[in-house]
Amino acid sequence: MTKKKIAYLQFPGSNTENETKNILLKHGMSPRGHFWNDSTEKLKYYDGFIILGGFSFEDRSRSGIIASLEPVVNELKNQALLGKPVLGICNGAQILVESGLVPGNEKFETLVSLTDNKRVVGDRIVGTGYFNKWCYIKPSENTKSAFIKKNGKPMRVPIAHAEGRFLFNKDLESEILQNSLIAYKYCDSEGNLSNDFPINPNGSLHSAAALSNLAGNVMAIMPHPERTLQNEADDIFESMKNYIDSNSKFSYKALNFESKKIGLKKFNKSPKTKELLVSTIIADNEAASVEKCINSLGVKAKVKKYIHFEIDSVDSLDINSIISTDVLFNPSKEYIAKLTHDSGVRRFLVRSKDDIVGQSLSQTLQDRFDLSGLKSIKRGVVWEVEINSSSTKKDVDLILNSHIFSNPISQECHEY
Repeated sequence: MTKKKIAYLQFPGSNTENETKNILLKHGMSPRGHFWNDSTEKLKYYDGFIILGGFSFEDRSRSGIIASLEPVVNELKNQALLGKPVLGICNGAQILVESGLVPGNEKFETLVSLTDNKRVVGDRIVGTGYFNKWCYIKPSENTKSAFIKKNGKPMRVPIAHAEGRFLFNKDLESEILQNSLIAYKYCDSEGNLSNDFPINPNGSLHSAAALSNLAGNVMAIMPHPERTLQNEADDIFESMKNYIDSNSKFSYKALNFESKKIGLKKFNKSPKTKELLVSTIIADNEAASVEKCINSLGVKAKVKKYIHFEIDSVDSLDINSIISTDVLFNPSKEYIAKLTHDSGVRRFLVRSKDDIVGQSLSQTLQDRFDLSGLKSIKRGVVWEVEINSSSTKKDVDLILNSHIFSNPISQECHEY
């Protein structure tokens, strides 16, 4: 029997290709490397796909977003509609979420976010940021998935991520639960569930470790099943192979859910707060990557990026006492910028709804530098877009709807 050909998709910054090749060979499949800029026609000749983990495009703008807008992912949507299995691991999961392949409504809209880790015990945040450890996950009994073995048991797998927290709005939550789209959940070694750290290592809603589409052939998983050493996660790849070999009749089902359009509001600073805008002394590679991505969408634009701080403090606290700590930015690499009012320029302020980073900065300044007069710091990014076009409004709408600047589930975007 001819071995089934599985393409592992590689973007600039992807890794774990060797581990992925080995696990596919172990389960009798034929791994084939496919780079993001290879011909998309080749995808038609593969039997299934794995999007590798790593740091595609160095996670610029947001983990997975630039890769999700590449032509290869558009063709991957066509292949998913045919029933071919698609597994996104870690950064690959982030790409699937940003592209709308998971959970997958009819328009492939972005409905879910994989956002900053938030390790929680009860109501208390005990940690944020990058985290790696071995943990346990177990399959959901009622989830229809190409990557779940019937009567599967808890499996021990490693995690290594900073943005692995599955987040979705309340109106989508009922759809996800009703359709059993949470394919794997974090648990202890006996399979017991808990939303608290350390069993839930990143604060994902409902302890979600993996999310499936409704049709069951696409799954985004944050742990790394390809990195296991003792057959712990073999069920996932064995199930993938069995799904392909079964050659069962397939009918794609899209999630019957449409995202609500959120109007763009103008940013209104409180008269009591102070603002800082910070730019880089050297070339900003992140802004350059976003500019290139926007140009590839058909919009000729120049892009700049500024880090934005909104500082609330008592009147007697001199803002220079905050700046001099070097906590907010590195003066060897960055400087305080001032904006000019140029025609043809649009600016957008993007903030995390949780703003864990801003909270952390405030706590650091209060605790370590005794700045008790500091009340709060909100951190965001101002994206500046210069468009020389007769169709500026249309171009701006195209940029905003691509979500290159912000994920509408975990972030808010304001006209600045």
